[in-house]
Amino acid sequence: MHLHKQTLNNSDLLFIFQRLRILVRIEDITEASLPGIPESCRACVYWELPEEFDKAKAEKTESERRSEFERKKREWFVRTMREFGTCGKIVYYDDKSVAYAQFAPSERLPNTGHYESHPVGKLEEGVVFLSCLYIADKEFRGKGLGETLLRSIIDDLKRREFKAIETFARRGNSDNPSGPLEFYTRNGFIIKDQTNPEFPLVRRSL
Repeated sequence: MHLHKQTLNNSDLLFIFQRLRILVRIEDITEASLPGIPESCRACVYWELPEEFDKAKAEKTESERRSEFERKKREWFVRTMREFGTCGKIVYYDDKSVAYAQFAPSERLPNTGHYESHPVGKLEEGVVFLSCLYIADKEFRGKGLGETLLRSIIDDLKRREFKAIETFARRGNSDNPSGPLEFYTRNGFIIKDQTNPEFPLVRRSL
């Protein structure tokens, strides 16, 4: 099913969402499914290795960076899954990966300490940080897939008896690893701190 870029009324959106639910599946990331992470996210170590990420952008070619960072991303996932458990999900549409999310204790994501809005909750407090929620395939944006993926994460963390989930949202702009502020406030998050008003720290109790 090809989703044309056009203005849709509520009935059209309902039909599309029902159709998507039939063909969409959300799976926990495992060692075996790591190659299924969308290509645009597979080599991103912005949260995990911020200093290496910045240094490599200045010193290495894109091909060198991608090869090195894909390997380090895989290593990060393997270690984190063994220590923490499930820490990511992939959304498949008709067996094609179209969206992705990553979450973990903030201690495993050092770049959380570089944001002005604080303090980010810790694992010992029962808090998990959502570092990425990304609809990689543009055809699927604005169709409710992000909310479906977020609900899957929240349900997962509730079953594991965590107390809250936090992320840095971006006010008025969707160009952000986890998306815009408006998305989160619409889904039950509150602003925990906005020392940097462009990137407030938001939180939802579980």
